[in-house]
Formats: sequence, structure tokens, C-alpha cells
Amino acid sequence: MTRILTLTALCALAASPTLAGGWETGKLDTGFLYENGNYAELSYGSLNYAINATTQTTTSHKMAKNQTRQSLSGKFTIGNIDVGITSFDSGAIQMDGQSVPGIDRVACAAAAAAVGVAQAAESTPASGDLASMRSNCSIAASADVMVNTKSILARYEVNDSFSVIGGLRKVYVDSSTVQTLKTNYALNKVSKSGLVYGAAYEISDIGLKLEVMHSEAIEMGLTGTASNWLHATQTSLSFADDSKMAVPKATTVKFQTGIAEDTLLMASAHRVNWAAAQIDVNIAAAGSLDVESEFVDTTAYSIGLGRKFAENTSGSLSYSWENGGGATSESGFTMSNGSKTLSLGLKHQTNNLTLTGGVSYTKVGDVNVAKGVTSANYANNSVTAFGLKASFDF
Repeated sequence: MTRILTLTALCALAASPTLAGGWETGKLDTGFLYENGNYAELSYGSLNYAINATTQTTTSHKMAKNQTRQSLSGKFTIGNIDVGITSFDSGAIQMDGQSVPGIDRVACAAAAAAVGVAQAAESTPASGDLASMRSNCSIAASADVMVNTKSILARYEVNDSFSVIGGLRKVYVDSSTVQTLKTNYALNKVSKSGLVYGAAYEISDIGLKLEVMHSEAIEMGLTGTASNWLHATQTSLSFADDSKMAVPKATTVKFQTGIAEDTLLMASAHRVNWAAAQIDVNIAAAGSLDVESEFVDTTAYSIGLGRKFAENTSGSLSYSWENGGGATSESGFTMSNGSKTLSLGLKHQTNNLTLTGGVSYTKVGDVNVAKGVTSANYANNSVTAFGLKASFDF
């Protein structure tokens, strides 16, 4: 019998827009561990960001880059133990805060001076360098940061109702770039591992399942350089040894139960301790170039219904929400004040192949970001996403 499309599967397809407390774009999904026998799945998501802000130049600009997400998971069963491996895009900061065409080195230098960035004597750039200097001057923050997580997990069935899950996750931060009004930062790739563990309780006769999963925090050092192109010397400075970032600890609770024939009620809560997981970059030779994030703790909630329409076809509808950190912020990497998402999903099975599709629409909370003379006013923004997944039993 085909299982009803669950909230876990739908949320994985919808793909988190990562607009609130931190940079998370994907959550560890353990749903594949509960599939019968040997199993594999591949999913793809595409997100279209209609995230615009009006900066201090009074120009409205698209600040968030459109993105894609991928994940691959597989498991096999040995007796009462299910062993699985999963790889998924778990984080991103993809911002395009570049200034409007025509701004030059002198204008950026003046703006930087207004927010306290010390400068050496300015020299007039050669005409051949002007385009590069324009592209590297970011009135609002620009960033190209991608994070991937790979996990190995084991689920042990203690009895028909109770199971425990444990494993490791390794987080990979790709080589990244961040551009601000102060300077340009280049981060070297880094990775580190941490524990994940949890437990689940099930009553299969009524479709009830309660799962609690916890991921421990992971702290990792950062290396890289800051290139202060505003200075005539074009100095490149290394990160101090105490530069660091952290992958926050997180707790996820998922619940589902049958409420009528072929109908499931589903709910989840996802708590992330972002306040203790800041990005902290220090430049020993130029303290004015230090940068630290201002992430806040977040809790995201979802509630939904799953319904089997035919023997091989099911669907689901869910509503998700996450409160923001407030209507104002001083962090250049803030693009929203919370979000509300409506998602739809459809699942169809043919023999050993199951195809699932989902679409979501996210309304983003307005926020005004301002620090010194820099500002970005985000209003009336949204994100549209769709996802596809193919899964195989073998």
C-alpha cells in the first residue's frame, strides 16, 4: 500500500528559503530510514527569490539570488537496524547587494569613511581597473556562501513501537566570498563533524509517529583574507587565529497521526540556537574590518494534512511559519522579519519507483536594516519554490 505523503517529505521538497535567524537552507531528514527494505532517493529544488530592498542610494535592487538545492539519500536494512547515508544542501548566504552601475571608487571611499573605515591616501584608478573596482564595491552586503552536510545514521528498532537513531553529520563550508562597503572577504573551505541522535515512538495501526532529533553544535575555525581595495596599497590581510563560525545545535520534533480513514494530521517544530552560533571574523592588523553576525534564535512550526486519493496517489497541504527578530536590524545579512509559507505536494507510485512533486509560496516579513549611513529597506517580498523527488525500493 502506498504511504500518504507526509509533512517531512513535503517540507524537504519545498526547501527552506533561509531568511530568518541564520543561514540554514535544509534540515536533516530522517524519513528515509523508516522506508521498508533497501531504499534510495534523489531530490531537486528550485527557489525564485522576489526579495528587493531600497538602499541608501534610493534604488530598489534584488538582494537575494535565485537558488537550487539537491539531496541524495540511501539506506539498507540488517535485521532490526537500518543504516543510511544522506547528503544535502544545508546552508547558504546568497546575496547580491552590488551598488547601482556608475558608482566609482571615490564614492565608495566617501561612503566607507562615513561609517568609520580608515583609509590610506587615495589614488585615481586606471580606466582599465574601474569596472573591477565598481563590481567590488558593495553598498549593501553581497555574499556567495554555500554549505553542504553529509550524515551517516543508524536506526535500531527496540520493538514494534520504539526506535532510537544516532550518527554523525559532517558540515562542509565551500570556499566563499563576502563583499561589504568596508572590504572584500575571501574564506577558505572548512569542514567539521558533530553528533546527531534521537528517538521515535510509533503506533502503526493509527499512523501515529512521534520523533525527536537533536543535532549538537559544531564550532570551526575560519581562515582567509580581507582585501581592502579602498586603500591605495591594495593591502591583503589575513584572518586572525580566533576567527570562527559555528553550526548551531538544533532540536526537531515531528508528529503525525491518523484522524480519519486515509487522512493524516501532521505537525513539526524546529528550534535552532543561532544566538550561540555567530560568524566572527577578526582582522588582527585592522580592527575596523572585523565583522560579526547578529543571528537570533529561531523556532519554525508546521502543520498540515496528508490524504490518500487512490491506491497509488496521495497529497498534502501544509502551513509553516517562523517568527523574526524584529522590524529593524543592524546586520547587513538580514533580509526578512520572519516568514509564512503555504505548501502543496503530490506523490504517485508505480512499482518500485515513486515520484513526488511539491510547490510552496513564502510571504516574507518586512524589515528595515540600517547601520551608520548604510540602509536597506525590505518590503512586500516573497519566495516561490518547487521540488521534485524520485525514490526507489530495491
